[in-house]
Amino acid sequence: MIVDQLDVAFDAPPPDLSFEMRYSDLLAEVQRSAQACLDLSPGKSFQENALRLYVMTQAIPSVLLNYKICIDFGLPLHPTQYIDFAAAQRNPEAYRPATREAAYELFVESIDIAQSLYRLDPLCALRLSGLRRRIPEFLNDFLYTNTPDRYTWRASEPACVRALADRILQAGPPPELIIGAAHGSIRPAILLASLLGAQLFFVRLSLFKRADAEPILSINDEAHLARFRGRRVLLFDEDVAKGQTLRLFRQRLAPMFVGAQTAAVLRYYLAPFTPDFVGETFYD
Repeated sequence: MIVDQLDVAFDAPPPDLSFEMRYSDLLAEVQRSAQACLDLSPGKSFQENALRLYVMTQAIPSVLLNYKICIDFGLPLHPTQYIDFAAAQRNPEAYRPATREAAYELFVESIDIAQSLYRLDPLCALRLSGLRRRIPEFLNDFLYTNTPDRYTWRASEPACVRALADRILQAGPPPELIIGAAHGSIRPAILLASLLGAQLFFVRLSLFKRADAEPILSINDEAHLARFRGRRVLLFDEDVAKGQTLRLFRQRLAPMFVGAQTAAVLRYYLAPFTPDFVGETFYD
């Protein structure tokens, strides 16, 4: 896995974490870095490409999640302006069912490819190339901006994610599905799912950056999650400062499953919400 070769500090976000790129350029850069990692022996060049891959891969499902939400709810699409889900006019009939299904399938595939990139599967770069060819032309000009967040980066530290995975495994059989609260949880969730051998899905719930009132679920999302109704499911957020995100996540999603549990990589020691599993407690 690429994290086995990372040589970077996680106490503060590195400069690589701040960038703005067209989506098509970002996909090309991720593919190039993945192929370089597959071709190179471990060393400085490998580490540089591995860090770029670890940082940028999350953008692949992140953009397609927002695209899927716009298609599902009939929201306007704009390449450089983020659509405010709470304020935008919704028209569920704006797009054909085939378009909605295609957006859903791209999103699900992007999650699987993201996991394969983290594992450095031999065909991961080739699979990403195939995804790029099927991306709607409109999305190529989508401007992706990555703004560093200290705690999200700390929650991405492989050692902390491994500690969380170990605690989950010590408690019993691993979950069959992890549902991450997007978008902050995407990077550590990809790693956690790979460590646990679990399937992965993301539902947007952004309380502070996007003012979401609750998890944003479409009919396609609910149909996808219904397949796991009687199976082991983990509801995941990268960090718990107050716990409101994970609490709302549990309130909305847990009734859909039998015995769903919660997890976070980091938890502030005074947080009023305690997940079932925590990788590390922080005190600052």
